Amino acid sequence: MTITEVIVASLRGAHVAALVSLFGTLVFLTLVARAAMAEAPGDAPRLRRRLLRLARVSAACALVIGTAWLLVETVIIAGADDLATTREALPVVAWQTQFGRWLLLRGALLLIVLPLLRPWRAGLTVAVMPGAVVLAGIALSLQPLLGHAGAIGGSVGITLIASEVMHLLAAGAWLGSLLPLFITIGTLPHHAAATACRSFTPLGLAAVLVLGGTAVLQVTDLMGGVAGLFGTGYGQVALVKLGLFGVLLTLAAVNRLALTDRLAGAAPDAARRHMRASIGIETVLGAAVVITAGFLATHTPGTHDEPVWPFPWRGSLSVFAEPDLRDEVIGALCAVCAAVAIAVTGMIWRRMRWPALVLAAIIAARAIPHLDLLLVEAYPTSFFTSPTEFAATAIAHGAKLFAANCVACHGADGHGDGPTAKALPIHPADLTAQHLWAHSDGDMFWYLTHGFDAPEGGLAMPGFAATLSSEARWDLIDYLRAHNAGESMRTTGTWQHPVPVPQFDATCADGHAVDLDDLRGRVLRIIAAAGDAATASVPSAVRGVTTLLLARKHLAATDPAACVASEPETWSAFAILSGVPDDALAGEQVLVDQNHWLRARWRPGDPGDWNDPQVLASVVADIATHPIAANTGGGHAHHN
Repeated sequence: MTITEVIVASLRGAHVAALVSLFGTLVFLTLVARAAMAEAPGDAPRLRRRLLRLARVSAACALVIGTAWLLVETVIIAGADDLATTREALPVVAWQTQFGRWLLLRGALLLIVLPLLRPWRAGLTVAVMPGAVVLAGIALSLQPLLGHAGAIGGSVGITLIASEVMHLLAAGAWLGSLLPLFITIGTLPHHAAATACRSFTPLGLAAVLVLGGTAVLQVTDLMGGVAGLFGTGYGQVALVKLGLFGVLLTLAAVNRLALTDRLAGAAPDAARRHMRASIGIETVLGAAVVITAGFLATHTPGTHDEPVWPFPWRGSLSVFAEPDLRDEVIGALCAVCAAVAIAVTGMIWRRMRWPALVLAAIIAARAIPHLDLLLVEAYPTSFFTSPTEFAATAIAHGAKLFAANCVACHGADGHGDGPTAKALPIHPADLTAQHLWAHSDGDMFWYLTHGFDAPEGGLAMPGFAATLSSEARWDLIDYLRAHNAGESMRTTGTWQHPVPVPQFDATCADGHAVDLDDLRGRVLRIIAAAGDAATASVPSAVRGVTTLLLARKHLAATDPAACVASEPETWSAFAILSGVPDDALAGEQVLVDQNHWLRARWRPGDPGDWNDPQVLASVVADIATHPIAANTGGGHAHHN
């Protein structure tokens, strides 16, 4: 990170930390401190004054740091290098950018809250406190609108904003209440302090549950899953945050289970010291968590970055496709579950603790080695996904690259029977076999980039990093998948593995252009126009089905309902996917479901004439009743 990025991240984190402190202090006063102060009425006014002072300081800090943050962002946005330029740009950034407007609204809310935090009479303070809590909560809840979630938009953006609002309010209620709890324990008598700790437990537990649930959603939508968590800068900062969070949970458990009851026990002074020390550490760690979140917001989300996998292995469920191996893994998982159950039983039944723990350890030691079947070899690029979106142009280009670079070893049809295959130390892979789909895009990119080493030394397959660009290697991967699918269609009459429709653009009869993303959610009927006619019409329409035409050269649709593929490479891509030569594709029809998977193919002479609307409607209905999930794809990511 640059110095500027560090400054921005620090200001963002400190600003949110002050808001968390303000909200948490007011929540503590409203929900937690009341019962404790009722047990110590003589000390209650002093505690209330201290907590209100903390809230005022937090609000003032949020205002000052927020102003500094706005100034720094203005310098960055305007590219200002002097005070005069910054002064001129400040009103523009403040009033004409989303960031500035939301930050100004937050400042206005804080200015309204500050007068409510004056140490007035107790009754009036109680009356205005709920309003102050609401205003502080709204100010804190504006934070997602200043970050990644606010910039995404659409339903995903709304979901993320709602998730982050809940996450922030839960963090504010828990982490923001730690310093007030520290002050309370030092101000009230032992028995009242113990009451405050007990009253804090339900609030902290609820907050932790909300934090855990919303974190899962954010890992999915912003992190990019496990790969993004370990393989991107965004995820690695999140790991730091998760580590701090784990330590916080441990300390919170110790405080509640061990130290709280001791406050009302025989040695309350020692318990008070230990409790305050633990909560003090929690407070510092809580501030570190919030500031770390500020640094998280300066990184590109993991979903927008290619994860570089740091481990030599990754998890895989492909073993469940092999019956014998599947039974072995299931047996090992059952044994591990039994070991855990025995260990838990031993912990509860003290007389049998050590025998149970020893038995559990023996069972686990024998079962765990079998679980290595759930791991497969991984590479730094294993979680890379193809940037081509499986484009028709990429498939067609990949076919030319295969002919120029791969046929000598793998053969023209990819069966591993090229003219030089017998001289190689390892027989070339059959690229038409189903095992191809067990390899991710990233794995295949690694193979093409670095090649394979032979067991006896030397190269079994050379890498192409020096001869093919990264774009060319991705095109080659798209061709290999399309060719494999075509071989499956040629030999079995079906696509045995889910295959996405190639991306292509089309021009419609009224002149407007569309791409397949515009047609998501619709069933597509793709027809390879017969002959070399300059125009073509569409067969009888079927309700709910959108028709697209393919042509070997320029073709204009006369039917206003039809659109024609713009790139001639689209014809070649569909011929490859169908396992037929280019000149044999004419007349073929392909159905694509709402999730843009290739589902069925019909060729003239096949049973059931798709030019008959009733027959086609029946096929479409059958596809609708047997959907393929949008995220299915095995080794190939579906980007469409």
